[in-house]
Amino acid sequence: MTISKLKFLCLAGLMSLAACQTSNRVTPFAVTLPADEPVKVAQQGTAVPTADMSTLTPTPTSTPTQTRTPTATLTVTPSRTPTPTTTFTPSPTLVIGTLPTNDSTVTEGPPTWTPPPANPAAEIDDHYRLYRPIADGGVNWVDRTYPYGGTSGGRLQVHHGVEFVNPRGTPILAAATGTVVHAGTDASSQFGPTLNYYGNLVVIQHDFQSPEGQPVFTLYGHMDRVEVENGQRIERGTQIGKVGDSGIAQGPHLHFEVRVGNQFDFGATRNPELWIYPFFKFGTLAGLVTDASGNILREATLQVRSTDIQRYAFTYAGDTVNADPAFGENFTLGDLPANYYEVSVTDNGRVRFRETIYIYPDQTTWIDVQLKP
Repeated sequence: MTISKLKFLCLAGLMSLAACQTSNRVTPFAVTLPADEPVKVAQQGTAVPTADMSTLTPTPTSTPTQTRTPTATLTVTPSRTPTPTTTFTPSPTLVIGTLPTNDSTVTEGPPTWTPPPANPAAEIDDHYRLYRPIADGGVNWVDRTYPYGGTSGGRLQVHHGVEFVNPRGTPILAAATGTVVHAGTDASSQFGPTLNYYGNLVVIQHDFQSPEGQPVFTLYGHMDRVEVENGQRIERGTQIGKVGDSGIAQGPHLHFEVRVGNQFDFGATRNPELWIYPFFKFGTLAGLVTDASGNILREATLQVRSTDIQRYAFTYAGDTVNADPAFGENFTLGDLPANYYEVSVTDNGRVRFRETIYIYPDQTTWIDVQLKP
C-alpha cells in the first residue's frame, strides 16, 4: 500500500480545541478484526465514536506538569533534516461554523470528486503489520485523550505508547505472531524510566522487521495477569494476559507500545497508529505541522471534521518520542472513515490553516500543515 501525500499552504480555518479534556469517553461499537491481509471492497464507513474522557486512565508521571506551554522538538523538513523549532499555544475556544459551500465542501457518502493520484516521488510504503490487541466487544480503538507523543493537556509525561481503556480482566491478544522475550514484572528488568513502571508486562519480538531492517517488538503494560512464558512462540490473536492497572497506572487499561531495535530502550518507540491495520474501509491521517518559517510546532491542536464526525489531533509534545523514519510525522489520527475532511488550526481566535482533504481507505494519507504568518 502507499500513502498519498498532499502538500498545502495555510489559507483559512476553524478554531482548535485544547488537548485532552476530561469528558466524552468512547462508546464501544462492533468491529471485526481484518483478514490476514487487508482487502478492499465497497462499504460505507462508519464514524468512530467521539471519545468520552470521563474515565480517562492514562499512565501518569510522578511529577506531572500543569502547564500547556509547548516546548521545543525535533524538526523534520521535506528532506527529513532537522531545522529550528518554535512553540505553539492552541486556542482554548472552539468555534464551529458552516462548512464552505464550494468545491472543497465536505460531502456525505461516496465522493463525487476523484482526488488526484499521489505524487510518485512522495509515495511511501505503509507498514501495517499489527492487529488490535483487544478483541471485538471490547474497546479496541486508541484512546484520543492521551495519544502517542501527547501529555493530556500538560498534566502527564510525554506518552511513549497508546491506551486501550477497558475493564479489569479484559483479554489482551498478541498483535502479531512472534516470540515472547519477556513475561512477568519489571521489578528487576527496566523497560521504562524507572523499575516497576509497567508492572506486569509482556514483550513480544515479531517475525518481521522494520522498513530499515531492525527488529520490531510490541509491549503490553499494566496487565492484571500474565498468561504466557518467556521463550514461548505465539500466534497472532493468542491471549497473553488480562487488562489491569499494575505498575504506575490510574485505573485499568492496556498500555501498548511499538519498539524498534531494542526491547529495553524506552526511547526506541514508534507511533503504533502507523503499524496497526485500520478498521475496514477506514484510514489513517499523518502529517507535519510547521510555522510559516518551517519550524516544527509542539502540542499544536488540529481539528479534523467531516459532515458526520469531529475529531482532534495533537502534535508531539517532546523529542523523547520518535517520528517514523519512513514518514517524518509529528502527529497522527487513526481510524478515520474514508471521506472528505476539513483540517484546520486556529490560534487565539485567528485561523492559521484550513484545507479539505480526502482520507483514503486502508492506507495512510499525508498532509503538510504550514501555518500562515
